[in-house]
Amino acid sequence: MVKATAAAGSILAGLLAAARVQAAVCELPDLKWLAGVWRDATASTVVEERWTIAPGGRLVGSSWVLHNDRTGGVIEAITIQNDGTAVSMHLRHFTSTLDHAREDRDAPMIYVAARCEADSVTFDGQGTQAGEHMTYRRSGGTLNFAGDFLHDGRPVHAEQTFRRAAAD
Repeated sequence: MVKATAAAGSILAGLLAAARVQAAVCELPDLKWLAGVWRDATASTVVEERWTIAPGGRLVGSSWVLHNDRTGGVIEAITIQNDGTAVSMHLRHFTSTLDHAREDRDAPMIYVAARCEADSVTFDGQGTQAGEHMTYRRSGGTLNFAGDFLHDGRPVHAEQTFRRAAAD
């Protein structure tokens, strides 16, 4: 009976240790692999994300979707930083002319880093973005983005595959 209890205790300790590893907190240095210029283009649209490591180790990014054959598009300003309790992404959307912000001027969209792996991160929406998720996954010179959003209560899935581009 003592051997069985000791074995069960060892198994339980191993399972608890594995759970702690899986629940590891995301840290800013874990996300350095995002840094760079990432681009995707079609005949009519160019999409780009730029991430730089800024002072304090935070990441500052910009993203845009612009059209070759018509006006319009969207520009995003993004930060990933430690807000004191977790690593979080704050982002805002603007029209392609920066004349209009989509979000209230004092209410950026906020997503918290919920899962970090060697070359991927998943952010979970907070507040009015609750239930939304964004995942970045890098493999060499490719950066994949997948987002699950709620627009007017309807689920919307978006994906984008970027290739590393030379900084201009």
